[in-house]
Amino acid sequence: MRYINSIHINGFRGFKDFELSDLKDINILVGENNTGKTSLLEAIHIMEYPGEIGHYVNVCRQREGKGKTSHYNIFENSLSKDNSKVLKEVEISANIENFKKSSYIKVENIDIIKSSSKSSIVKAFKGVIEYYSNRNLTSEKKLYIDEETDSLSINKAESFSPVKITRVMPFDHIDKEIVNIVIKAGKKQDLIGALKIFDKEIIGIENIKEGNEIKTYIDHKTTGLLPISAYGDGLKKVVYLSSVIVEAMDGILLIDEIETAIHYSALREVFKWMIEAANQYKVQIFATTHSSEALDALLECSMELKGDKYLEDSVNVITLKKGDDYYNTKVRLLDGHKAYKFREDFNMELRGWKV
Repeated sequence: MRYINSIHINGFRGFKDFELSDLKDINILVGENNTGKTSLLEAIHIMEYPGEIGHYVNVCRQREGKGKTSHYNIFENSLSKDNSKVLKEVEISANIENFKKSSYIKVENIDIIKSSSKSSIVKAFKGVIEYYSNRNLTSEKKLYIDEETDSLSINKAESFSPVKITRVMPFDHIDKEIVNIVIKAGKKQDLIGALKIFDKEIIGIENIKEGNEIKTYIDHKTTGLLPISAYGDGLKKVVYLSSVIVEAMDGILLIDEIETAIHYSALREVFKWMIEAANQYKVQIFATTHSSEALDALLECSMELKGDKYLEDSVNVITLKKGDDYYNTKVRLLDGHKAYKFREDFNMELRGWKV
């Protein structure tokens, strides 16, 4: 379940010639705010359909929430702010399932005249997006986005998607629709199976319409059928994560701020479940966290469940930090066993370090 082994990023957000290799089954990204944790998740997500500018913009839009920011501005905000370069270049390449995949974008920001526009002159990006795979031939497409662009198509069939990638934003746990999506896709039994890892007495899950609202119910051997609102934070988060893990089966799951909506007292039980579920459903995980409690809980659960060898071979703690130059992103990679021992023996702060 190690689909992506390495990634190189240049010109995207705050990354310049950034290299990360020896990626593992579970990769925990830590660091202070604005060090690039979410941007790294975005770069990985872009590699699902690396030849599609519509997918690129949709990925970058997720951090904007449900606002109406234009496609042009979303794209502009993703580019390096190095003003010394007129031509903007973005390159993201990755080794996925032992095949190199890359997305290369080269654009120029120009002014154009549109007779249909209210202001007549609008800003635009014009260039190419090139996708390369050593399994397939190079594909190049023209790229054009202006301030009035209202739609961007995604032709998934032409992008040679190397692996399925699912991404979870910090407050997605309040979205009940994912449970419906999984059930409608015929994966209800898989979802129940994932929940049974957490509690063997769970026998079913149902979405029941009450008035204008759909409520999720858990069918339990002891308590019977109860709404999920009757349970604690741990099970609520597990129901959501079960849905996305089943959705991400045989692929990659990206989780931003994994500790969100989990009370600290429930961290261990949730993470024990997550380790087992990811292994069972063959999911590679990349997760960000700001919480030392969450990081400790995940390392300790991995040790208790799987031992030293699993921590060494299957878990990474990846710390990101900005150097003096904003584009000089420093990275420290520790395998899970080293990270666990540093925390246990020296109480070492893993979320940052002195440059």
